[in-house]
Amino acid sequence: MMKSGTTVLIVESVEKAIKYYTEKLAFDIVELTTDTGDGGKEIINYAQLKKGKCFVMFRTPQIEELAEFSFIKRCASRCTGLFAEMKKGIEKYYQKCNKKDVLIISPLKDESYGYKTFSVRDPFGLRLTFAQKLENYQEPNTFFNSEITKNDISGNKEQDAPILERMIKYLKGFGILRRAAKKYSKLWIKKRTKK
Repeated sequence: MMKSGTTVLIVESVEKAIKYYTEKLAFDIVELTTDTGDGGKEIINYAQLKKGKCFVMFRTPQIEELAEFSFIKRCASRCTGLFAEMKKGIEKYYQKCNKKDVLIISPLKDESYGYKTFSVRDPFGLRLTFAQKLENYQEPNTFFNSEITKNDISGNKEQDAPILERMIKYLKGFGILRRAAKKYSKLWIKKRTKK
């Protein structure tokens, strides 16, 4: 069983990452490690930062990762980023980012999946999406755009078994393993049968 997880972003300069994330995005430093770089100069090669309960780690690439890192760095969009959910204050945080000249690539907007979001791009090309749940969001009544609705579910395991199998089969059609499809389907049923 996993205890926790944190996103690790590999960057060419941890010092530059610390400067940007602490000055522009108001993250706090949790941990730092150093190493002796070229010419015997001490450099920071690892940092863990946090804002609230959102943690992010930065590290420089290891020797065996340099070729891969060089290729990824040249990509226009590195397809790496962070989705940070906020409890409250997204509008205020958005305004602070605007004032600090943070590169905003997607303005503050309501999304169809129930969040108010905005996205920024950091100096390394990484996309950071900040999100806050919409207060009046109503989850879709159907299971993953299928014909199965929450009205089909009784809350009785035996009665719901055929529906559960239909849900699993539906998800397997997308290439999702049975084990994962079953867990997701059970979770969906449980959320909709809570009183």
